Amino acid sequence: MPAPASAPVPAPAPAPTPLHRNRDYQRLWLAHALSGFGSQASAIALPLVVLHATGSITAFGLVTFTEILASVLATLPAGVLVDRLPRKPVLIISDGARALAYLVMTAAVLTDRVTLPLALCVAVANSVFSAPFNPAASAALRHVVPREQLPTALSLSQARSAAVTLAGPLIGAALYAVAPALPFLVDALSYLASTLCVALVRLPAGRPSAEGRPPAPRLIKDLGTGWKEVRRSPFLRYTLVNAALVNLAFSGIVLVLVTGGAHTTSGGFHNAVIIAASGAGNLVGSLIAARTTTTLPPRTLVLLVCWSTALFTPLLALSDDTAALALVIGLCSLATPAANAVISAARLHTIPDHLQGRVQTACGLIPALIIPFGPLLTSALLTRTGPATVLLANSALLLALACYSTFNPGLRRIPDLRPGKQTPAQPPAQDPAPAQDPAPAQEAPAPVPDRTPEQDQAPAQAPVPAATKA
Repeated sequence: MPAPASAPVPAPAPAPTPLHRNRDYQRLWLAHALSGFGSQASAIALPLVVLHATGSITAFGLVTFTEILASVLATLPAGVLVDRLPRKPVLIISDGARALAYLVMTAAVLTDRVTLPLALCVAVANSVFSAPFNPAASAALRHVVPREQLPTALSLSQARSAAVTLAGPLIGAALYAVAPALPFLVDALSYLASTLCVALVRLPAGRPSAEGRPPAPRLIKDLGTGWKEVRRSPFLRYTLVNAALVNLAFSGIVLVLVTGGAHTTSGGFHNAVIIAASGAGNLVGSLIAARTTTTLPPRTLVLLVCWSTALFTPLLALSDDTAALALVIGLCSLATPAANAVISAARLHTIPDHLQGRVQTACGLIPALIIPFGPLLTSALLTRTGPATVLLANSALLLALACYSTFNPGLRRIPDLRPGKQTPAQPPAQDPAPAQDPAPAQEAPAPVPDRTPEQDQAPAQAPVPAATKA
């Protein structure tokens, strides 16, 4: 008798394109780098130009306050906008508008026509059009990078941000010393170059929302959609608490170290060394994270980072030596990028595409608002007790976070995006929904495999639900 035919063995899936050969990723990475570099360069110059033109410290502070306030107020509407419009036009318009604003500022500085109203308008324009750029760029990353490469891609993005944060202000100050208009001109040119890079990235042309979904609610009502998704998801709630406590603790720690340096004869050198150690640690840690995020399970990596920072930071209270403090801060900065990368990648993977903007901005708003309270609470404590006690109090927050992370069920649900791990395309990250009236029985749909950038760039076919795009 002939042997029964065996089932054909499916061919292995083709390996994803390496990031260094992924042109769309490289263009998006470069666009974000240019945009961030321009922002850092002009951020140094704008208040100085206002102070020179008006001679008023109040005007100086008003411009800074207005820029921060506009950024906060624009955050949630920007998330709604990112989810209602195609991401590519949002990125192009954001960069183009900021380029125009800084070209106007360049002309005003060159002609000695800088006024407070003009500076306020430029500050507001920068904040308003920066607000949608970051969530749109993050959401676009899902369409140009496969699922298993997201942690590595985000590690490299953190390295970019660290390099921009280190170099941007220094170059901005150097340009301002050459000519006050130069930082604004360079900023405008960087935005124009970023616009060109984004224009060359292949992204889906349609809106993020999938067909078959109910119409979007009114804008005011839609502002709370991101918060609702965060409340429903244990993992997203954990990421929000994690970021808030880290920001609260480290903003207070930095204040203690900076004020401690101010009371020494080498205060400027002391603070510069600590800031440089933090930046260098972030940069090196981001490069190391590109490897560690592919070898260690994400929950293990987050716990290692939480416990290492909780154990390192109390050492700051043992010495006021500049080198020792810089070493501890550098070690903490070295560890954090890996946790940030896996958490950000898991969040990108977990959130449905049509909710990316609203949920990302909701997750980022509260941690950003928490930052000013760290110095406020720390300064109040410093008036009542010594720096060592205040440092230990802030370290206790990080210890509480490490304990919270160890037993938190939300962190246990973090998807494992390492190559070869069978993480579902959309992991169940939400609490059980309340019981509803029984509906007619239907056959469960077959799971849809992860989409690659090549699939997203292929000619349009039958629509795929946005929740399955990874």
